[in-house]
Amino acid sequence: MTKIKLGIVAVILLMSNVVFAQSVQDGKKFLYYQRYTSAKETMEKVVAANPGNAEAQYWLGQVYIDMGQVDKAKEVYRKGLEAAGSNPLLLAGMGHVELLEGKPNEARQRFETALSLTKSKDVAVINAVGHANVEKTVGDADYAIEKLNLATQIKGMKDPDVYINLGDAYRKKNDGGNSVKAYQNALIIDPKYAEAKYRIGKIYLTQGKDQEDLFVKYFNEAIVDDPNYGPAYYDLYGYYFFRDVNKSKEYFNKYKPLADKGPALDYEEASLLFASGDNKGAIAKADQLLATQGENADARLYRLKAYSLDKLGDSTAAIQNMETFISKAKDEQVLSDNFLLAASLVAKFPEKQARFEEYIKMAISMDTSSKSKVDVARKAIEIFKRFPNQQKVAEWSINMLNLVKPAPSKVDIYNAGFENFKAGNYLVADSVFDIYKAKYPDEVYGHYWSFRSLSVVDSTMEQGLAIPDCQRFVELAELDKVKNKSTLVTAYGYLAGYNANVKKDFAAAISYLDKIIEIDPANADAVKNREILQKAMGKPKTGTKTGG
Repeated sequence: MTKIKLGIVAVILLMSNVVFAQSVQDGKKFLYYQRYTSAKETMEKVVAANPGNAEAQYWLGQVYIDMGQVDKAKEVYRKGLEAAGSNPLLLAGMGHVELLEGKPNEARQRFETALSLTKSKDVAVINAVGHANVEKTVGDADYAIEKLNLATQIKGMKDPDVYINLGDAYRKKNDGGNSVKAYQNALIIDPKYAEAKYRIGKIYLTQGKDQEDLFVKYFNEAIVDDPNYGPAYYDLYGYYFFRDVNKSKEYFNKYKPLADKGPALDYEEASLLFASGDNKGAIAKADQLLATQGENADARLYRLKAYSLDKLGDSTAAIQNMETFISKAKDEQVLSDNFLLAASLVAKFPEKQARFEEYIKMAISMDTSSKSKVDVARKAIEIFKRFPNQQKVAEWSINMLNLVKPAPSKVDIYNAGFENFKAGNYLVADSVFDIYKAKYPDEVYGHYWSFRSLSVVDSTMEQGLAIPDCQRFVELAELDKVKNKSTLVTAYGYLAGYNANVKKDFAAAISYLDKIIEIDPANADAVKNREILQKAMGKPKTGTKTGG
């Protein structure tokens, strides 16, 4: 009888372990689908039923971190370590918390201890360390790459999530090529691992509309591989939000049954009012949700109000709501375009303009492609032109040159020089046009505007700073006197003035005035100055002055 009873007990324990394992996997699956509320509820139940299980505690802490509840994660890991001692997985989790608390040294010590205890042979522990270090604003991507590459070399490694974290680490370093390669390696382990294709799609999504075919392809392939993978539907809904409201609604309706009910989903439904052009309706719905849900309301409702109020022309209320959103939102909720709107709004208020560049720089830092960064800089220039602030237009024209990879275009260089000329930054303008001349030595524009810039710097002409560029401009411009008539008149006039007033070479000055009269016979100033110089040449009196 005893043996029979022990057998029954063993069977019960075995069944209990199976149920537990399935419950942990259920929680991880919800996390994989970014269904954080369901993941939290599942993991809390698992930990309550099995308070001594480190794996369940680790994953509960990760759910809390993803939900922005770092204090709760810390408490889970503290209790787990207090009860179990130096558990490697919990040490990695606590290191993750310490990174988020701004304690990188303490975190690194936790990671190294966890790795040492497992002799860097436990894939789950290495993966936990790697995952912690790919957080957006904290962590060490190089350290993550080093450790995760170790995990991939462990015999029998079959966890595609290791490659997902490795790809995220490369992405943190803006290394898109190695990032995509890592995600593709995840698909070698599990060809139906939808997150891998989704992550590849995300890389192309950050590069803008030019890559639409690629990221739509990868998102749709992720959906084919796993029809329950809601994040792909969500990003497609978000992409088409401002481009095609009907497509956006279509993807949202597919996403909705795969998502957790709650404030986040309520926000998305409210935002579709804005996408449909119902700005007043969107504001009313946002206000209703903020009033009824209080602190639980989705912070993005403030962003929704900001965009709607901006459309209605209420800039004061719009910037108040946008800044409230920025202060309350999770990092992953804030987009580059949000900082652009904030910048354009604060630019309207003199007392807030100091924040303009802060927002522009944040927008640039969030974009991963050079093209996107340049687009943000262009928008900054447009905003400063609109208000206007010529000094800032000039400054950001230079900033944009530094962002263009591999090299700025002819137009970009010209514009940067010309905007600095207009701003009175003549030495800066000359230095920019030096770049233009070096790249396009046989074009007139670089020499002309260097001459114009230096003519202001050397306003008395005594140093002759502008003469070499002025003469070179004349050589090039005389190849097409009809096209370059007005600028040639300016250059001839300058050379006439220099020869008359500085070199006292009246004959040379008259020759340049003759050139003006040749292409512009009605130029009264040239005719008058030539007569003055001709008379002066016949008299002993010196000091005669003329200009152009």
